[in-house]
Amino acid sequence: MVGFGHPYLLVLLPLVLGWIYWTYARRRPLVVPAAGVWLLQRASARGRARRRLDLRLALLLLAGAAMLLALAAPTWRTGKPERLVVVLDASASMTATDADGRSRFDRARQRAAVWLAGASKAVLVRAGRQPQGFGPARGTGLLASLETLRAGDAGADLGRAVALGRRLLPGAAVLVIGDAPPPAELRAAFLDVAANEPNAGLTALGARFAAVYNAGPGNWNGRLSSSGRSWELNLPPGRFAAIDLEATETRRSAVLHPEDAMALDQKAYLHERPPRVRLQIDAPSVARALAALGARRAGAADAEAAVQPGPPPENPEQRPTLYLASTDAAPPDVVYDVDPTHPFTRGVELVGYRLPAPPPPPGGGWRILAARADGLGVVYARGGELYLPRPEALRDLPAFVVLLYNWLEPVGASYLPLGWNGVLEPGVRDGFAVNLLDYAETRLPRPSRDRLEPVDRRRPVAAWLALLAALLLVLQAPRRRSEAVG
Repeated sequence: MVGFGHPYLLVLLPLVLGWIYWTYARRRPLVVPAAGVWLLQRASARGRARRRLDLRLALLLLAGAAMLLALAAPTWRTGKPERLVVVLDASASMTATDADGRSRFDRARQRAAVWLAGASKAVLVRAGRQPQGFGPARGTGLLASLETLRAGDAGADLGRAVALGRRLLPGAAVLVIGDAPPPAELRAAFLDVAANEPNAGLTALGARFAAVYNAGPGNWNGRLSSSGRSWELNLPPGRFAAIDLEATETRRSAVLHPEDAMALDQKAYLHERPPRVRLQIDAPSVARALAALGARRAGAADAEAAVQPGPPPENPEQRPTLYLASTDAAPPDVVYDVDPTHPFTRGVELVGYRLPAPPPPPGGGWRILAARADGLGVVYARGGELYLPRPEALRDLPAFVVLLYNWLEPVGASYLPLGWNGVLEPGVRDGFAVNLLDYAETRLPRPSRDRLEPVDRRRPVAAWLALLAALLLVLQAPRRRSEAVG
């Protein structure tokens, strides 16, 4: 089967061929033979076709067509593999719907059915927090299982899913269908079903705190409702909003309006026991932030976490500890980069703010989570330890509450992620709040491109068509006739 990298260029084919024909016909010299010669040629041409093929024109037309086809980047595709592992991304972002009401997962299942139908032996894997495999069986025999699958997990472990598929069907080609490409080291093909749907969602919910993120692509105007109260929000694309819910409650729910592409991050539940924190620093801003998060002050004996002045000790603490610097190593400067992959900086908006750099922490194992434009670290982490600048520099920073929330989250494990025990809808189950609250999923991966080389090898033929065009141009070139001598 033939495919084109730039198929839109094919619409120019009639125009190019028409231009070649018109130019050739217009510039061809008019030959007026002598009357006797004309009568002789007419007499000899009886019984033959009145029109003869103009070979030079035909070669020019073929050369033009070959050149335009070469520019369209054609490829020759081989057939689909007979042994195939199909991995479906079942993360929450795959539930995002388009204007027609079809979700990314619906499109993924439709494309998976086409590939499974052509496989004589196949395995189907649902890639969620825990991979789930079906098969091996004939591809058509897996279509019923395909229809039963649903998306909604707070993340997809593609590495484990691909490994499971290869273990069930060794030596088979692997095709991942989703909205985020698998790592290159998995050596798996990829079909992209992502789109550009607008989405905003809850990424954190505490006893007195909520965070909302707008994944774009445009401004989001909406409303957050919790415990009978509402807050109007206006968020530019790619920005967070930290909301003080004004009343501390350890049991609450929060809802965003209006609904958008993904419903799983529109609602969240809180069902927690307040974490017990030992506060060893006199900083009213820190005390207020802990109170907003529902934390309770405790003594040394029963505290689950601690806040103390820096610098940190060389050896790691056994319990989660927040260190706040007492001095600055450098005056305030713009924060240039934040590591979004660490749990402490999930949903944290620091880029562009001016912060001082604390003295570098002693000991090893520290990781810089936020750096300034001059390269100095602003936020450090080591295990459950978090090291920040002076409290006075963080007092008016909305991201400070988010940092504390992320740091305290493992202490008072208040919720479980979607996909736990098969739960795919936010709610309270077995005494735990099951939520999405995941920035990476709310962000909604955007379209990249298909990557089918491992299962659908494509042979480019553009170079051969260009060579054919050059050869045809050489063949049509006029030859100089030798003149008679004497």
